[in-house]
Amino acid sequence: MGTQIDKALRNAKAEVKAGQAAAARRTLLQALDAFSDNARLLAALAEVQTACTGLPARPFGRPQIARFLQTHATADRAMVIDELAAAVRLNPQSPPAQGFLGATLLQARLYPAAIRHLRLALTLDPGFFEAGVNLANALLAAGDPLQALATIDGVLAQRPDAPPALLLKARLLAQTHREAEAIVVFDRYRALMPADLAAAIDHAAALNAASRLDEAEGILRMVLEKAPSAQAHGGLGNVLLNKGAVAQSAAQFEAALRLAPRSAISFFNLGRARDFTADDPLIPAMADLAEQGGLAPEDMAALHFGLAKAYEDIGDVDRSFAHLQRGNALRATLINYHIDQDRQLLASFAARFSAQACPALRPTQPPAKRPIFVLGMMRSGTTLLEQILSSHPQVHGAGELETLPRLLAEAGPAPLSPEALVRIRDGYLATLLAQETEKPVIVDKLPANFRLIGLIRKALPEAHILHMQRNPIAVCWSIYKTYFTNVGIGYAHSLQDTITYYDLYEDLMAKWRADYPGEFLDVDYEALTRDPEPAIRRVLAFCGLPFDPACLAPQGNRRAVRTASVRQVRDGIYQGSSGKWKTFEAHLAPLIDHFRAKA
Repeated sequence: MGTQIDKALRNAKAEVKAGQAAAARRTLLQALDAFSDNARLLAALAEVQTACTGLPARPFGRPQIARFLQTHATADRAMVIDELAAAVRLNPQSPPAQGFLGATLLQARLYPAAIRHLRLALTLDPGFFEAGVNLANALLAAGDPLQALATIDGVLAQRPDAPPALLLKARLLAQTHREAEAIVVFDRYRALMPADLAAAIDHAAALNAASRLDEAEGILRMVLEKAPSAQAHGGLGNVLLNKGAVAQSAAQFEAALRLAPRSAISFFNLGRARDFTADDPLIPAMADLAEQGGLAPEDMAALHFGLAKAYEDIGDVDRSFAHLQRGNALRATLINYHIDQDRQLLASFAARFSAQACPALRPTQPPAKRPIFVLGMMRSGTTLLEQILSSHPQVHGAGELETLPRLLAEAGPAPLSPEALVRIRDGYLATLLAQETEKPVIVDKLPANFRLIGLIRKALPEAHILHMQRNPIAVCWSIYKTYFTNVGIGYAHSLQDTITYYDLYEDLMAKWRADYPGEFLDVDYEALTRDPEPAIRRVLAFCGLPFDPACLAPQGNRRAVRTASVRQVRDGIYQGSSGKWKTFEAHLAPLIDHFRAKA
């Protein structure tokens, strides 16, 4: 040990003598990583820090803070990190030193280190407002929005009307699909900061997600009256598309592109709103942008999905598939995913919610709002079934509620007790009561709830469950070619992973059928679209609803639709979509062979 320390001290001394104090500081910091409490190294670091800054190394007080604020915007970031790391080594009990280092590491996207120092800053000074906000941002960036929410709630407990904390909480709530709560916090924030147009756009996005489309449209049009904005045009395009105003939505996406010609997401969204033709000038514009590169990986992925749609529209199957491969490969780089993660997750759900696990609740009073769960694999026709049901005068379509998965996450991984089931039940029914409708039946159409059928049967025994089934080749192909807003759907980015996931899904559904016989209804997509009335009568009877002819014409239902099927459901019940994969048959041999062998 002594030899290594002596060597570091000699090297640092030589670097100082050569006029390279910053290099000497780096040498000593590296040595302190191994020998953190060595008094000789710390003494030498104090001398070098003073040589670098012209200020005493201890304490970290106002002069050091003033220097940091002055140099932070202009100095090399690595040098700023070294200076602050030295300050923390020499002043480990200083909240500002820990907090400034954490903030700088956050800007450098070094999230684990940022979180560590920001937590230390808050431990030393629980009232350190900036450290609390930065810690929440770091946790969010590191992929832990629930911890970020808990952190920002702690900040707001001390300063309830602090605008930066309010805005971050609103955005966190929106990101975790708690739109109703997000809207309340956005209202509070914008009452304090009415000139913040970026927050207004985010507010509108939350309203759009909550299907409060008129309010979202009003905010976005207000923003556009004040200042041209590609983001506002894009948001308004999404709102109009969800309303079914397809031509108007396309015009908004085109306006966004005029303001931001390199906006990949605007190209992609335009493809959602209209089809391309062979002479469409946007196709070469998209191809040129993809060739130029320079976009962030997520933006480049969106562009490739947009090009895949464009080439599919004009019948260029080979180019379309090539862009799908590139887009999916890019999205795969953004997450750390292996199919075993889902294999383990589904196995855990099968065990936790099996018929042999904790007993189901036996409520004595029926709920004020009764749920119907529409679930199954993504792209299996769940949106169409929800649209059919919500055409019924007694039924409200709530869209993709994330409530049940969130309540389960809050309950933790332990086996569920009766008390935990009651909390999940009460929380879920409270969400249904908050829906802006007087209708007694609420459709929750979240496909991934197929994983939680056992939990639904235990916590919400009054619920009716409709399981949508569709040709597995059509489902897997549609998943692979869809640009989901949630990049975390890891299996979607590989055809082989999608095939494997589908097999896992079928195994889990067989488990639920064995554990809960007759307690959910399988609905065949092909039968529904081939001969709608008998299938719809069967669905309504299972759900305890009288037949209503409006269910035969779901295209007349003008409710908001926010899924990838937003245009298709406006066309009503039609056949043929399950065979679209055949156009790409030459590229899908592994998919086709797998499911034909299982048939």
